Amino acid sequence: MKVGSKFALAFLACAVLSVLVYSSIAASQEVVRLETTVDEDLASLGRTLSASVLAVWERDGDARAIELVGYHDRAEAIEARWTWLDAPKSSPHGPRAPAAVLEPVRAGQTATWEGPEGGGRRVYAYVPLVRPGFRPAALELSRPLPGQSAMFWTEVREQVLGWALVAVLATLLAAGLTNVLVSRPLARVAEQARRVGDGDLSQRLPVEGRDEVSALVSDLNAMCDQLRDARQRADEESQKRFRTLEQLRHADRLRTVGTLASGIAHELGTPLAIIGMRAKMIATQEVVGDEAVESARVIGGQADRVARIVRQLLDFARRRSPNATDVDLGELAERTIGFLGALARASNVTLTVVKEPSPTIAKVDGAQLEQALTNLVINAVHAMPKGGTITVTVRRGREARPGAPDKELECAVIATRDEGVGIANDDLDRIFEPFFTTKGVGEGTGLGLSVAHGIVEDHQGWMRAESTPGEGSTFTMVLPL
Repeated sequence: MKVGSKFALAFLACAVLSVLVYSSIAASQEVVRLETTVDEDLASLGRTLSASVLAVWERDGDARAIELVGYHDRAEAIEARWTWLDAPKSSPHGPRAPAAVLEPVRAGQTATWEGPEGGGRRVYAYVPLVRPGFRPAALELSRPLPGQSAMFWTEVREQVLGWALVAVLATLLAAGLTNVLVSRPLARVAEQARRVGDGDLSQRLPVEGRDEVSALVSDLNAMCDQLRDARQRADEESQKRFRTLEQLRHADRLRTVGTLASGIAHELGTPLAIIGMRAKMIATQEVVGDEAVESARVIGGQADRVARIVRQLLDFARRRSPNATDVDLGELAERTIGFLGALARASNVTLTVVKEPSPTIAKVDGAQLEQALTNLVINAVHAMPKGGTITVTVRRGREARPGAPDKELECAVIATRDEGVGIANDDLDRIFEPFFTTKGVGEGTGLGLSVAHGIVEDHQGWMRAESTPGEGSTFTMVLPL
């Protein structure tokens, strides 16, 4: 329901209530006024009639005066009676009013009295007919009064009908004024609010007057101005952030290119130098016979090393999407450990797999996960120059993703624990960066952990590294199920 309709109904309800209250009060006052008027009219009529009655009484006697009063009774709607003040009530001309009412009449004063008559009431007026030497008499005039309840409701109906017409006209006028002064301005404000909600801040409403609606329109226009300014500032800030991000990305690309170039130069420089030196020795016949054969063997080994570095770079740069299938991670860990057994024994390292009694099944790319686990185990072997034990643990558990500690997921966990030299705390933050390595020159490319980290992320998982220098390290791969 619109505001104008609500206001009109409220106004009409108040008007009806006011009319009812006013009509009740006015009707009560009118009943009292009518009764008073009847009393006064009877007394006035009696005083007018008493003069002629007294004249006839003094001239022609009481019989003629009583006859005159009786004649008036027959001619008028008002009942008129000759009353002897000293006669009892039961006599034909006895007064009907109580003695107390008649005391002023004996003293020459007019008196009125209301008495019951059947189921209603009757009003009496007594006008004294007192003359020295004559028997005390009075002129009794009376007329019936309608019931107070009937008079009241009759008056109420008349008042309600009159004021109801006024209330309806006033309500219609109020509804029209409300529509012009309130409803239409509020409708414009609502339409403006919808435009603002849709993002249109170009239009402004005219401010007319100084009432509350005008204040609302003014505030809405001010809000639109503020939102427009805020949007412009936000657009400017977004453009600045975009340019800054582009600059950062460009700088990051340059840093990555520099890192790649540095890593490639570092990793390929040594074997290429060896290959070039040995090739020159063979070409210049500086070495012959068995020495030439040994130099050729060295060239072949260094060429294999270069090929291995290039292959690792390709694996890192061209990592394909996982081809996921259901894989028992415990069997995968045992199979990987079996492949690396010879490498571990050569370094005096023992490989152990700890898994749960029930299979730990996950939907993963088995080949990629084998590569990731192989990289972790090889790194662990290289971290234990004096030998030791590497433990690969496969289990199920609930883990919270980094950045969302309150939301735990059902996960498969593969943890590789070694007893090696450990990693310094300053290096842990960079351990998964490409080409970052803590190994000596020629002992690693710095791509193994980065490749493993990328494979786990492709499976929507994450990795974490924990290490205590001198005691060993633990690398954990977490794969949500």
